[in-house]
Amino acid sequence: MTKVKEQAMELLQSIPDDKVIYIIDILRGLKGLSNNDNISEQDSAQSAMGIFNKYANTDLISMEKDAWGKAVAEKYDNN
Repeated sequence: MTKVKEQAMELLQSIPDDKVIYIIDILRGLKGLSNNDNISEQDSAQSAMGIFNKYANTDLISMEKDAWGKAVAEKYDNN
């Protein structure tokens, strides 16, 4: 096992058991990316963004595009 994998295992062992399922989901998504050596950088970014799609609140998806700008505006309007 490489040093990097050993470090990853140490980090994984420090995560509470009830939270590990989220890490497993992330790793499954990343495993799919690593199996395709010919994947382009743009494709990998699109694939990575879709990993959490099943957790998305469909009622909020239409508001995603402007969410960051609105949050920043609210932060500075309140100061």
